Amino acid sequence: MIIYLHTLSAIIGLTINVICQVCICRYINRKFSLLKSVYTGFVLGLCGLILTELYYLYQSPLPLREKICFILVNVITYSALGYGYFHFINLGETARRIRILRELYNSQNGLSLEGILTKYNAQKILSRRMNRLLNNNQVVCRNGRYYINNPTMLIMAKIIVAMKLIVLGKKSEFN
Repeated sequence: MIIYLHTLSAIIGLTINVICQVCICRYINRKFSLLKSVYTGFVLGLCGLILTELYYLYQSPLPLREKICFILVNVITYSALGYGYFHFINLGETARRIRILRELYNSQNGLSLEGILTKYNAQKILSRRMNRLLNNNQVVCRNGRYYINNPTMLIMAKIIVAMKLIVLGKKSEFN
């Protein structure tokens, strides 16, 4: 019976992840950005997964090698679920199509194309993104030039490109 509970570890971790991330956004919002709340939720969910696994493994009569395999599979499964949750949040917050549709839905009189183009001006969008990179210390500006300051997002981007190469056989869907 305890062996079958291993299948729930990743779900338990994801549940902790989502609950913590939502609570952080709703109740501790001033100290955390959305991205930091997602990272924090992921780490707390991972801790929940590990604690759950440790409990199950302590109770399990399986050999150590099989216990390690269970942990690895559940960590990979949890990571994939956490990655999906991150993009679910990201889709609703940053995808321009979703945001435009929400604004159209909330506008009783509709929006003009000129109004939409003014709000979603490419220069404004780029300016906001650069400010976000600067504020998160991911990029630094020296002498009017931008440089990578914290390579965390760059490493994540390289991992995503590698995953696309493995799954799609190309670096981008536009190739």
